[in-house]
Amino acid sequence: MLKVPELRPQDVGTPVPVDAKVPVDTYTYDYIIVGGGTAGSVLASRLSEDPSVSVLVIEQGPGADTWASRVPVISGNPFRSGTLAAMWWALPMPQVDGRALQVMRGEALGGTSRINALLYTRGVPGEYNRWAELGCEGWGYTDLEPYFIISEKTLSHPASKFRGKKGPWVNRQFSTSPYKIMKPVTDAICGANIARVDDLNDPATPAAALGALDVIIDGDSRRTSTNRAFLPAKLTSDRAARLKICTNSLVLRLDVAREVDGALRARGVYFEATNPRSAAQTFYAQARREIVLSAGALGSPQILMLSGIGPKEHLEHKDVPVLLDVPAVGSYLQDHISVPLTYEVPLSDSLHQLENSTFAALKAVASYLLAGRGILSAPFQNVTSLVPSWLLDDDSRVVAHDPTDLDATVPGNCPDIELMPIANNCTDADIPGKGVFTLLPTLIRPKSRGSVRLATSNPRGRPDVDLGFFDDPDDYVPLRKGIRLALRVAADARARGAPLTDLIVPESTSDQEIDRFIRKNLRDTFHYTSTCRMGSQIHGERPSVVDGYLRVHGVHGLRVCDTSVFPDIVGAHTMAPAVMVAEKCADLIKNAGKT
Repeated sequence: MLKVPELRPQDVGTPVPVDAKVPVDTYTYDYIIVGGGTAGSVLASRLSEDPSVSVLVIEQGPGADTWASRVPVISGNPFRSGTLAAMWWALPMPQVDGRALQVMRGEALGGTSRINALLYTRGVPGEYNRWAELGCEGWGYTDLEPYFIISEKTLSHPASKFRGKKGPWVNRQFSTSPYKIMKPVTDAICGANIARVDDLNDPATPAAALGALDVIIDGDSRRTSTNRAFLPAKLTSDRAARLKICTNSLVLRLDVAREVDGALRARGVYFEATNPRSAAQTFYAQARREIVLSAGALGSPQILMLSGIGPKEHLEHKDVPVLLDVPAVGSYLQDHISVPLTYEVPLSDSLHQLENSTFAALKAVASYLLAGRGILSAPFQNVTSLVPSWLLDDDSRVVAHDPTDLDATVPGNCPDIELMPIANNCTDADIPGKGVFTLLPTLIRPKSRGSVRLATSNPRGRPDVDLGFFDDPDDYVPLRKGIRLALRVAADARARGAPLTDLIVPESTSDQEIDRFIRKNLRDTFHYTSTCRMGSQIHGERPSVVDGYLRVHGVHGLRVCDTSVFPDIVGAHTMAPAVMVAEKCADLIKNAGKT
């Protein structure tokens, strides 16, 4: 069986200190990509299309393309044995009663696209038109739509001019659910005057909409993570001479030097084996043209700060020599805020049937192995709804006073609440022996911001993550409305025959009780963004890290390509936007210097 050629640090770099007798070309590449995750895999594939260039990818985790990593339901469980997820605790948040939440990211080739909930959502056009309004020229929706299209191959919308048919990244819808309870629940959502649409990713979709989700599952019922789509074994083997993929390798810092004219330039990367038992030697690789950080919204700012690029006072406090004071590095972290409402349902209406019945589990495995069907082949959430909270009346129904209120191309009309029914337990509570079902209201346009900072100057240390939830108390207002909408949907679904029994829900609908419930039960969604955000200036009214070409301000030869560059978080699951950024970044790099 053909496999992706995985290399070790000693295969692609030279030992440090560098021996002057070693020919420079043996460890020099045109492009070095730090991180082979969701975006990094895409960028590596696109840059290595040119046979005249050489590309080195340095990925902290393994390749690990196993059977379990391809099964949709199994691969999405970060707590299973052999998980590719890295988890650690964020800092306690005093504004939510000292709650501390776990943060998580995928550490493997393909990154978080290996472990997430499989959801392909672009976000409404107004999200990106907002980016353009913030001064990010070339990042409005019409500018970006071609980059969404080029990457994907839709199996469910072949007639849509807005969807890709020839890209390597397969997605499709599951228009029906194996759980009967989904019908009365989705009918109840429509009962709140939320329109049912065929394609949530169609740019004409109204701001309040319910629809089946596109998921990254191919025709053979396998997860199509970005490494499988963009760096398959055949492609990487064919390009092995010019595309080097170094896995299980930890980047320590960048080599950034001041040139004769005083300008800073990124020249290379210091790295070693991720496993500390194998890390007796540091290696160095040099970039002939550019280095691209693609280590995610938690990793990219950490590497910049370890390299002396970041908030001056913080770097000095951590005894890191300061090369460039960039206050926005690691600042302005955003994530979506979820609050699960939890119900007991019959086991047949819940994914937990697999835990409670050996027969059901064996039947599911057999169905998947023999026919690529059954519970294991499909997402446990196949539908979602989006709502602008300000259009919800006192009865939690959408009331649009003017048709233009639902025009989602307008930044001010973007939905700020997602309500998703999920046939699974989304809390930390252990609820054994029961079927569990969740209604998950999520604030997808938060005002609150957190930060990523160095916990230590040791690159092996996890960064300190302050999620910053409800740092801006205005975020309570839309989330209250989202919870009231979920309660309305549950009541209406019961009236339609849904067997929902309250397990973990608010005791009343008062603001005080809902706010208490929010603080006790809130969750992060692992959609981290904006820690190296895009903008026009390092300092000033809206400080930023990269410009519209994704180049780090003040440092030649260095770009960032992942969700950290988002000027603001988008109201979408962030995987598809991350791939879009990588597609655009590849074009920007290929066209650099062209007139």
